[in-house]
Amino acid sequence: MNAIAKLLRATYPHAAFLFCLICNAGVDPTARAGDTGAPALTGSGGAASSAEATGNWGGLRDKLEEHGLTIGLSEIAEAFKNFEGGKDTANAVVASTVDLNLTLDTEKAFNWPGGKLYIDFEDHAGQNPSTVLTGDLQVFDKYNYPAYSQIFELYYEQKLFHDMLRVKIGKVDANTEYSVIDNGLDFIDSSTQVTPTLLAFPTTPDPLPGANVFFTPLDYFYASFGVYLANQRDRYLDFTGSPFAIQPTRDGALFLGEVGLKWTYAPVLRTDGNLKLGFWGHTGTFTRFDGTAQQGAQGFYAIIDQTLWKPSDKEDEARGVRVFLEYGETDPDVSAISQHTGGGIAWKGFLLERPDDEIGYSPECAFLSHQAGLNYSYELIEEFFYKVKLTPWATLQPDLQYIIHPGGEYRNALVGMVQLTVEF
Repeated sequence: MNAIAKLLRATYPHAAFLFCLICNAGVDPTARAGDTGAPALTGSGGAASSAEATGNWGGLRDKLEEHGLTIGLSEIAEAFKNFEGGKDTANAVVASTVDLNLTLDTEKAFNWPGGKLYIDFEDHAGQNPSTVLTGDLQVFDKYNYPAYSQIFELYYEQKLFHDMLRVKIGKVDANTEYSVIDNGLDFIDSSTQVTPTLLAFPTTPDPLPGANVFFTPLDYFYASFGVYLANQRDRYLDFTGSPFAIQPTRDGALFLGEVGLKWTYAPVLRTDGNLKLGFWGHTGTFTRFDGTAQQGAQGFYAIIDQTLWKPSDKEDEARGVRVFLEYGETDPDVSAISQHTGGGIAWKGFLLERPDDEIGYSPECAFLSHQAGLNYSYELIEEFFYKVKLTPWATLQPDLQYIIHPGGEYRNALVGMVQLTVEF
């Protein structure tokens, strides 16, 4: 842990401060979450909260939640080093993402059932390690893009007909609703979150205005549809930076549809899982690799999540071994990644004395378009991580990724990183 603190101190002083704060808080690293022997920092005159470093603010958090208002504040600090291949092995890269969000439950606040108003401010600082260190196309870190400051999300959501119908309108991170890979969420590589073949997808760093309808007539089946103004012209609530530059077209809209099945009892395994099928089309003007214009682009994706094993004790069911598989495809004339396939396995609570720690491995292969004229036909990222629960409000995640043919043109790269997350 001292070596990690030195790396963070050398590259990102604020992250080093956070890390040292945790290390010196008197926390027993072997304590289980919720143990009274694992103290947290407290707000002025307040008791420690089990989930936030600043505690209950003297009971203010509870009082606000009673009236429907929940406040969240977090910081993710990261440090990256490329040890071989790629574009740059001489320098390290650091980044930080601060997130402040407010959620208003309209039933508690105004006696209006089923409504939720959500606003999320996000400030991201630092360089993009994919651009600086490796040149990979899949973006090996899901949080990192050029610096920006923006209202990340601002939407209203309403549930109707006993929650069978849900409507969500506003600036939305589409990856919270579409192509959600449940068993991939703790991985860092972007391809474990959403297939890179989904062009103009309004997620980090550029959520965009959209309207969504979700229909869940049965516990085991759902269907959803959304339309987003996903292009470079829609610069909605961006304060600094150019997150819109990630969009591949200057006009048009993105249409998304997804259907899914969920189960709690799988044959042989007798555990839970789900299947998701998504289809999308964009009406914008795209530039082909031969320089000509193309009107519209489309594609599809498929995701399977499955639990292989979990304890029979419901109080301990967060532990377990879980896997996922995914596939995506799009037009090779306009996308450097024409097909993508990947998967992963994660084991949470592999040590009984540390039930919140997790290890994982994921290979993600992007098949590159022949029309793009790259040196190689594929890019493969293999990720290994160990996520450590330091306190109920802080996690540390060392991560190692081996990238074969980054960007379809660079030498194989080996990237080490550490990610510190603190919930305030």
